[in-house]
Amino acid sequence: MDFTAFYHQSHGRDPFPWQVRLAGEVAAGRWPDALTLPTSAGKTAVVDVWLWALAEGLPGTPRRLYYLIDRRVLVDAAAEYASACVISSGQDVSVVRLRGGMGVSDAEWLMDPTRPTLVSTTVDQLGSRLLGRAYGVGRHSAPLHAGLAGNDALIVVDEAHLVEPLRQTLAAVGRMRQRAHHPLALPWHLLTMTATPLADARSIGLGDDDRAHPVLSRRLNARKLACMKSGGGNDVAILASEARRLREGGAGVVGVIANTVDLARAIHERLSADAESILLIGRARAPDREGLARELYARAGTGTRGRGRPPLYVVATQTVEVGLDLDFDALVSELAPLSALRQRFGRLDRLGELGETRASIVVRSEANLPYGKERLQAAAKWLRDQVVSVKGEGKVIDFGIVALEACMAASAPPLEGSTRAPLLLPEDLELLFDPAVELDITPYLHGDRRSQDVQVAWRAAFDELAMEDWAETVEALPPASLETLSVPLYAARAWLSGHVAPVGDLESGQRPEQTEQPERTSTFVAWDGEVAQVGSDPRLLRSGMTLVVPASRGGCDRYGWHPASHAPVPDLYATGQLKPLRWSGSNARTQRAVELNQHLKGVGEKALAFARGGGLDEALAQQVAEAGRLHDVGKNDDRFQLMLGAPMGTLLAKSGAHEARVSRMLSGLPRGWRHEVASLAARPDMPTLVRYLVGTHHGRGRPWLPASPDTELWRSAKGAEWPALVAMMRAEYGYWGLAYMEALVRLADWARSAEEQLERMPAAEEMTA
Repeated sequence: MDFTAFYHQSHGRDPFPWQVRLAGEVAAGRWPDALTLPTSAGKTAVVDVWLWALAEGLPGTPRRLYYLIDRRVLVDAAAEYASACVISSGQDVSVVRLRGGMGVSDAEWLMDPTRPTLVSTTVDQLGSRLLGRAYGVGRHSAPLHAGLAGNDALIVVDEAHLVEPLRQTLAAVGRMRQRAHHPLALPWHLLTMTATPLADARSIGLGDDDRAHPVLSRRLNARKLACMKSGGGNDVAILASEARRLREGGAGVVGVIANTVDLARAIHERLSADAESILLIGRARAPDREGLARELYARAGTGTRGRGRPPLYVVATQTVEVGLDLDFDALVSELAPLSALRQRFGRLDRLGELGETRASIVVRSEANLPYGKERLQAAAKWLRDQVVSVKGEGKVIDFGIVALEACMAASAPPLEGSTRAPLLLPEDLELLFDPAVELDITPYLHGDRRSQDVQVAWRAAFDELAMEDWAETVEALPPASLETLSVPLYAARAWLSGHVAPVGDLESGQRPEQTEQPERTSTFVAWDGEVAQVGSDPRLLRSGMTLVVPASRGGCDRYGWHPASHAPVPDLYATGQLKPLRWSGSNARTQRAVELNQHLKGVGEKALAFARGGGLDEALAQQVAEAGRLHDVGKNDDRFQLMLGAPMGTLLAKSGAHEARVSRMLSGLPRGWRHEVASLAARPDMPTLVRYLVGTHHGRGRPWLPASPDTELWRSAKGAEWPALVAMMRAEYGYWGLAYMEALVRLADWARSAEEQLERMPAAEEMTA
């Protein structure tokens, strides 16, 4: 099926000309470096092109597409678009929303790394995974995520100008993968999407046939007449009054965009006193956000104007700039740099249905967050220079796409500058992929923006349990991404300390200049993906952790993060919006006994299937399979078997229901003993790559093999030689190639373990018969 027919099948209309050109390039084996397109040009069709390439079996089509967008609220929108396309095409493709944390729904896709998957995600989530840090899932699971993100993947960065430091880091990763020349030879490509062309990039943009297209031309030529307004002493009042003025002028759905959360909340409260208003900020829990999005799309979404929609104010932060399929009848925006304003105006008369609309840009005299005073002053000066007199309108500037492009061609807008990331060098990877090294990767993701995020979850059970039981409940039911929202680390620490002053611009993460003294401190649980710790010192929190607090602590309302609120926050498990399911992976407690030989055989077979299906050549696939067959041979230890409660004459890989604490005490097996070290000691004849994969199949051994508490076992496993072996493997296969093979072995173990718990296991008397 050609692309036009494929696209028409999903959307009921033909693709735009540039979309057909993109499909043609992909069919020829050439993904471009960039899509240089204005808003409303249909950039998300890159998903359709990827799905079509998969359906056609085009050589070199990456198995995974990571769709990155720098607004958490838009992760859901991109995933919903992809899900609809997958359903229409009838393909077996997973669609994952990866915002932070690791819950059941997030992890199920990992159980089959050969299955095509679209991952809608954020800067922090993709960037941390690719750099071997994997925020929110535990340091020992990091190679698994680095392997998947670093191989057989198409990385699509939407509105790339907003995430320039990460783009630079991704480009460095691409260069290092090319130089490594590792023998996996799996595809990996970076594709940026932005209205601003990148130098030396193979790009696809609008052609004359696009500009003449009856649908696109209407969007491109629509007039959006904006007047400049100077704010007085009361910024809330002027922004609200401009919104009311436009409403009185006949606009039904009026968008109001502020630069900070605090200002947006204040405007929303002012407008909602006498009219319907919805507040949209980026930092919200997924179920809350989804409910709000359904309401927004029904009332202000693209395509709703013809249904006679009732009046509504939509007050938002800059989260509205990217990707949201909203369509306003009029717009009020706080002054921002030109690139941000262009995105905001992309939500005004999005499809060109009205042809001509009105807007206001309000210049606040004391504003600086989050862009800085000089950038705002430069933007204001350039805009005033472009103002022209229009009969019946006064002095305005036309923010229509074609009109604004003409202004920019005649008078270059002020340079906005770009934040740069530190240069990622091959030498840096040794530190990044060493879990023992504490390293702040924020500069690689955000440049000199120093904010780091944590996830926040609320649990009603904490209000009933003793504090000493909190950690155990979190480890029994780890925080899922669906129940969390992201906030900057500094903001979470300030909130826990009882600071009541505004905490700055939460959308960009920029710090406030001052905060007031704390009223009180809070006790909380810090979860790092592996261990939960109860504490009251906010310094316990680190970037990528999940903060779990009692529901009674407040801090969130239906719109999202609200540190000044003391109202109890609904526990999404207690309300039934989330089901407390456990993930049958490496952290699940096994309930059925599994014989060791059967487990090793099953993991070897699964690893071979994953390796062949995952694109490895037969020689490497056989080594991955051998690692699967040998990974747990070290469990053939009398003490370990006693701890598992194995019946006499039977070797177990997994224990059944028994008193594990008593068994461990009776076995004499020291705490911290590692069976993967025992596996290495038991089979010193293993090939080098197999040896590495066995030694790292629980995420350790990078680059030091655990020596305590059994140093004699460590010597037998040639622990002193281990760092040299690791260095040799990294040189031969590259960091991401090696991590990919680690992932295949580990996921084979997880997937087979999950299957074993669904199969009928023999009873103890059958095992000894």
